[in-house]
Amino acid sequence: MAEPDAIARCVGDPTHFLREVWTQHPRRYGGADASAWADVLSLATADALIGTGGLRYPALRVVREGKTLPRSRFLTAHRTGGSRVGDAIDPEPVLRAFAEGATLVLQGLHRFHAPVQRFCDELESFFGHPLQANAYLTPAGARGLAVHHDTHDVLVLQLHGSKTWSLYAPDVADPVGAYPKQKRHRSPGEPVEELVLRAGDCLYLPRGVPHQAAGTADESSLHLTLGIRSPTWLDVLQEVMKDAPELAGLRKALPVRYGTHPGELEAGAAEMLETVAAWLRDRDPVALAADHASRSRTRRRPSAVGRLRALAEPDELTDATPLRRATEVPWELAVQGDHAVLRAGEAALRFPVRILGALEIVLHAETLRARDLADHLDAPGRAVLLRRLVREGFLRPDPT
Repeated sequence: MAEPDAIARCVGDPTHFLREVWTQHPRRYGGADASAWADVLSLATADALIGTGGLRYPALRVVREGKTLPRSRFLTAHRTGGSRVGDAIDPEPVLRAFAEGATLVLQGLHRFHAPVQRFCDELESFFGHPLQANAYLTPAGARGLAVHHDTHDVLVLQLHGSKTWSLYAPDVADPVGAYPKQKRHRSPGEPVEELVLRAGDCLYLPRGVPHQAAGTADESSLHLTLGIRSPTWLDVLQEVMKDAPELAGLRKALPVRYGTHPGELEAGAAEMLETVAAWLRDRDPVALAADHASRSRTRRRPSAVGRLRALAEPDELTDATPLRRATEVPWELAVQGDHAVLRAGEAALRFPVRILGALEIVLHAETLRARDLADHLDAPGRAVLLRRLVREGFLRPDPT
């Protein structure tokens, strides 16, 4: 039986989640297996990441009673390859701080820890929105961050121990980075909900829900926060306004002495708002949507994990070797003159248009073998094509 994909592991039925929960209200999903997330991140892995001394700021942050402790307390210098590194994380003061009640925050795990990266890639394929991942290791009974809201939706995976979450009534719907500016809630009132996450559980929080988490009295806690950074209509409008300099009227100087004689500025502002409104009404919504969607599709590349091994130890590629397409990014195939361009996210490869038929098979097949291209390429030709796709990360050996 195939393993469930990342979103199903988090929330069960994805269709129900999108229809009944997404962006609407918090929801806790109980896990039957305490080790459900062990393949993504574990306490042992966090211990190894911190204890080896290989982390560099800001990959680790130390927080106590809602305040980030000065990073200078936890940095050390060493030499790597003849160069001095001055922002290395020193495990000793970090571990002392944890023993004294501080929370350790591993930041940006989606950038340097392959299992978390793969999990985020799967979720990005589902949402079509970028993700980020931070882990929080909190001692028993300690409190990490103060009451705050996030400007992105959140999936919380409880990896080890347990943690008490207090949720408060939102102050504003759908906050973004610039509004409201204050993310902390010094007087949030009484919680509207309190719940305990235990190992194996998942919690969904829509953006804007003020919350605070604290370790339970009898055990430490490790959880992974997956932030879903959804673009907004405000982002679309800001992209549109980048073309506003084409409006000649907006390029005109403001009236002289407008600071002391605002009447003329007021009249001019009304005229300019009408001009901009008319310009916006003339924009083609189909072209606008296509442009923004294309920009979203080309923001990422296939994962580079495995490519070094494929280059250093290339597997013998036969007609029967199973290969799997990189599915964490969207694929496109287009013809440009006498070339066919195959895209996976922002990565693009050019081929002679005569092999378009073979590329179309690659485009639509989740898994394939070289022999599947036999109607379009001879044996040497299909071997050359697939080897290149493997080297560039478009295809990977399929262990199944």
